[in-house]
Amino acid sequence: MEADWRILNAILSFKNKVEGTKYAGALTIELIKKELRAEGFNISNRDVFIEGVPHELDLLIAKEGRQPVENLLYLSDDVVAVLEVKLIGGFGKEAIQRTKEIFDTTKKVNNNIECFYVTVSERTNYKWRMTKENLGYECFELFSRDVNFEQALKKREIKATGQWIKLVSRLRDASHRN
Repeated sequence: MEADWRILNAILSFKNKVEGTKYAGALTIELIKKELRAEGFNISNRDVFIEGVPHELDLLIAKEGRQPVENLLYLSDDVVAVLEVKLIGGFGKEAIQRTKEIFDTTKKVNNNIECFYVTVSERTNYKWRMTKENLGYECFELFSRDVNFEQALKKREIKATGQWIKLVSRLRDASHRN
């Protein structure tokens, strides 16, 4: 089974164990982290920081052999890429603006850091869907759907996009450049 399907199936099997979106978001980050670690990346814990960036970051890829201070704080020169991770996408124009602010601030600290938005799934016709055009940074959507997440699952109208492989490839490119 491909990594994107492993992530989705694990989310579905654990998602209802705890009520609330915080758990679903944390679970999504943990599962993506697990898959990226299996790909050989030096992946951070979730909810970490980069020195000089006043925002909590979902995940980041560090250079090989680099470790954070107290498992939490990375030096900007040690970071290859930052990932903002969502289960079912952002919610509104404000989410786009906030993500852009986080990425812009990160780039000001170290312009060599790549910034990526990753969502397991987002509605294809959503007005405020994260795209490279409206965010200014690369976006990866593992599954597409035309209706809300629960309906798409129930009707089996959720489709793999093949973007997991593209994300891994972009992270490898960034790792080799840095």
